[in-house]
Amino acid sequence: MNMSKKRVTREDVAKLAGVSTATVSYVLNKSIKVKPSTQEKVLSAVKELDYRPDPIARSMVTKQTMQLSIVLNNIANPIYSDMILGFEKQALEKGYFVNICTGQSNIDEYFDDFVSRRIDGVFIEALPEKYHIEKVYKLVDAGIKVIMFGHGGVDLRKVSSVENDYIYTLEKAVEHLWGLGHREIAYLSGLSEDQGYDLRVQGYKKAMERLTASTSHELCLCSPGVTNTDIADGRRMAHSLLESGKPFSAVITTNDLMAIGAMQQFQESGFSVPDDVSVLGIDGASFGEIVTPRLTTMKSDYYQIGAKAFELLFNSIKEDTKGFYQNHPHLVVRGSTAKKRER
Repeated sequence: MNMSKKRVTREDVAKLAGVSTATVSYVLNKSIKVKPSTQEKVLSAVKELDYRPDPIARSMVTKQTMQLSIVLNNIANPIYSDMILGFEKQALEKGYFVNICTGQSNIDEYFDDFVSRRIDGVFIEALPEKYHIEKVYKLVDAGIKVIMFGHGGVDLRKVSSVENDYIYTLEKAVEHLWGLGHREIAYLSGLSEDQGYDLRVQGYKKAMERLTASTSHELCLCSPGVTNTDIADGRRMAHSLLESGKPFSAVITTNDLMAIGAMQQFQESGFSVPDDVSVLGIDGASFGEIVTPRLTTMKSDYYQIGAKAFELLFNSIKEDTKGFYQNHPHLVVRGSTAKKRER
């Protein structure tokens, strides 16, 4: 006995609604405005029959697959779950299916695969050193729209971009610690200085030069190679700072994950946070509120950033535009920073 259910077609919807198949297409694709009463008949028939448009057939007509991809740098970092949710909610409301790629594979191969799968658009949030920018531009040449997060060196004539204003962020972070009496403030970058895309370094140097009237940056330590800017990298960079023998009383890190790792390393090495060393992170990840001490951070609304990324990407797909959005993180003071203790 054949128990398979017959697939409902557009013709079935048209017959039940008493309209043409073309009218059904107009209503579902929102391509041509129809009378409200006709639209109501079509949508009622769609609901009654539980009609699901064939995405492959639809893509052949519209030349769009209604699929988007997000390429993440480190899915273990909880800020990206907020970013995904903000992006995905907006995408689903517009009828898109969202693929999430973790960045653990060869990202260049992802890009090649996107072309063969005819993805409509890509949101890239991955360390620039993990892929070749030429591959990104090949996506554009293939008609795939691209929006990027956190890559300051992209050609904005080709792709859209959302980013945190990291120069502003580091200036505010340094000013907070300076106001607490700290003068020996270190910045631990989880990114290679050779690449030149960690704008936090520029912000740190700019602030320190303004406040100290010195161009010496002995307390700016950058990673010598490829990293994931995670807890282990924070521990490693904090250990390097301790091994250097350079005096410091406060530390800023690339993100909150590294800040947690740095605090762990300092505490295991006999230093109290914040009595001996203040630690300040960047991002505002939720776990910063449950560590001991609670983490002072420069917080961003990553849900909103994700939503904005989709908005710009959607506009690029529909109107062939290029967009740019810059977010300004704000300071959240908690227990990991305090006034410098006199010794």
